[in-house]
Amino acid sequence: MYFSATIFTMLGFPIPTLTSLVVAVTNFIFTLAALFLIDRVGRRRILLWSIPFMIAGLLLAAFGFSLVKLSLTTEGDSTARSAAVTILVSIMVYVAGYALGLGNVPWMQSELFALSVRSLGSGIATATNWAANFVIGLTFLLLMEALTPTWTFVLYAVVCVVGYGLIWGFYPETAGLSLEAAASLLEDDNWGVR
Repeated sequence: MYFSATIFTMLGFPIPTLTSLVVAVTNFIFTLAALFLIDRVGRRRILLWSIPFMIAGLLLAAFGFSLVKLSLTTEGDSTARSAAVTILVSIMVYVAGYALGLGNVPWMQSELFALSVRSLGSGIATATNWAANFVIGLTFLLLMEALTPTWTFVLYAVVCVVGYGLIWGFYPETAGLSLEAAASLLEDDNWGVR
């Protein structure tokens, strides 16, 4: 989201800010959808359903970047134009998956903490979320230059795969549970994950 205008400029879109607005609207629509779905579907389930879309979007973007030379304009080059559109669509798929799951769930995790540590746990979770956000913002352009855009997006897909495995293995489902029952999930050895 931070660098979409930069990416679309590199890809030769004539109005990169307008193209970035399409991504922002996708984020807005799927964030609204998440707000309606998250309590019905459940936090764990929505993460497990949405992260594969993030992975697919990132891998599709990597594929699109492998087809285009960023130093060239897409004007008159049908392969480059197709790759640019592929990258735009893939980023929209990624953002939709992100907005449904990881864009919302980390902000709605306080019920996992017992009342005695709820504010501390929520504070640490929020700080972790912003720290990860800071690291991505700080390193994205450096990684694009050092690894190439293709491998940067592959790296992010790998991070999502690892995250998916961690969520599958450790993140409990809280749908339908009272606050007391949800807070007690982390007391078990299996953390309430079946």
